[in-house]
Amino acid sequence: MKRIATVLSIVATSVLLSAGSVLSAESGMGKEEARDECLLVSMNCAGEVDSIHQRIERLNKEIAKGTDVYTQDELRTLNMKLHDTLKQLEVLTMGG
Repeated sequence: MKRIATVLSIVATSVLLSAGSVLSAESGMGKEEARDECLLVSMNCAGEVDSIHQRIERLNKEIAKGTDVYTQDELRTLNMKLHDTLKQLEVLTMGG
């Protein structure tokens, strides 16, 4: 029983430390330029429905923020999503 309590307290501590690290990293970012979590990882998207043109516009706007806001991997992800969205637009407008 003592071992379970020890393991649980270690897990709880590591979760709290991880959450604190994430929150402090986010608060260190420029407050005027926040990440668009909906575009990046499909989080916090409640009620957001964009047309393809709006999605392209949003992706371009986020990519333009560059490394001031996003990591290189995140920018790569946004660029891939932009590429996929442009392909979708091409399929819809050209018919394939």
